[in-house]
Amino acid sequence: KQYFDFFELTRVNIFVIPTKDGSSHAQQVLERLLEFKYEEWDERWMLLDTDHCIRNSHIPAFMAALKQAKDNHVSVAVSRSCFEIWLLLHHLDESKVLGLGNASEVENALKDTLGEYNKTSLKSDHYPLSSVVLACQRAERLDSSVSGGDIPDGTTTRVYLLWKAIVAQALQSQLPPELWPLTQK
Repeated sequence: KQYFDFFELTRVNIFVIPTKDGSSHAQQVLERLLEFKYEEWDERWMLLDTDHCIRNSHIPAFMAALKQAKDNHVSVAVSRSCFEIWLLLHHLDESKVLGLGNASEVENALKDTLGEYNKTSLKSDHYPLSSVVLACQRAERLDSSVSGGDIPDGTTTRVYLLWKAIVAQALQSQLPPELWPLTQK
């Protein structure tokens, strides 16, 4: 929520449904999203981490939630291992994040890159709008280098898909110039 609150976009509203009681398993996220009132033209997205969800016993529940999301026309942007990969791609080329295997390593890389990092207190100046296009380009290249379908085999983030969807909902004249490159096919 903090991250998306940094950006004000014309004609596009982003509502982030907060986590309740620290429960962020895919099924719980989906249930909260399905309860949220929306208009028929709205897009619904789930941003999911895989860090705890793709261990042996959790995979069936994770896959069931992904299937239920698709059945309910909910788009999914998975990050392996965590959303912070997306944040890191605002600053580092995708080749620098390839070897990061878990959330702790990613958070340490953010601390090294930014000089500080606090998950509960992001700073808008660390993620300027001008860096979103770079992050999208890097994430798309990174994502194209991994296999695995719904559960990627390696480090990646698909948050760029959400940004592309956001940009697609606006005319170029309604977007800040920093995002114009995302309108190019």
